[in-house]
Amino acid sequence: MLKERSPLTGEKIAEDLKLSLPTIRPDLRFLTGINLLTARPKVGYTYQGGQLINLDYEHLYDETIAAILLPTTEIKADDTLQDAVGQLFLNDVGSLYVLDDQENLVGLISRKDLLRASLNNSHVQSMTASMVMTRMPNLITATADMSILEAGRLLLRHQVDSLPVVDKQAPRHVIGKITKNRIFQHFIESALENS
Repeated sequence: MLKERSPLTGEKIAEDLKLSLPTIRPDLRFLTGINLLTARPKVGYTYQGGQLINLDYEHLYDETIAAILLPTTEIKADDTLQDAVGQLFLNDVGSLYVLDDQENLVGLISRKDLLRASLNNSHVQSMTASMVMTRMPNLITATADMSILEAGRLLLRHQVDSLPVVDKQAPRHVIGKITKNRIFQHFIESALENS
């Protein structure tokens, strides 16, 4: 479509394909990431040229997340919210995993949780991580043997940016995390290796 008519906005592409913009957004991001398309604000997407990449998508989707896990950033349940904010920004992460004294996962704190706590409470200085975290068993977790497609579905279904990856034999022991961005990065790296 873009080979024949460029530029087109994401909205126009979605309309022509009879799909929603959120449905095609990851594909547009991927095609832009491998330089097949360029994107310009208020102009739209333009076909850049180049070769289509011959990727084995079945294999890519079926791969387990074990090889692409990211390290976690952890805090203790009795750490202060100031400690939590410091860890988020020092490590440039979107969430912190809260551990108890036995190093077991007891909760998760996101940037949104910290913002909500600071806006709704005048006693933020004295609050601890355990007061604002999302607690187990309300956390959605993954295991390292889960496929990339399964992990991606969980991330989308629950509208979260990352999942704690736990040991299958010890479901409260965190061994890493998987994020939307890490999956996207893996797809781009795989595409560039095959180009």
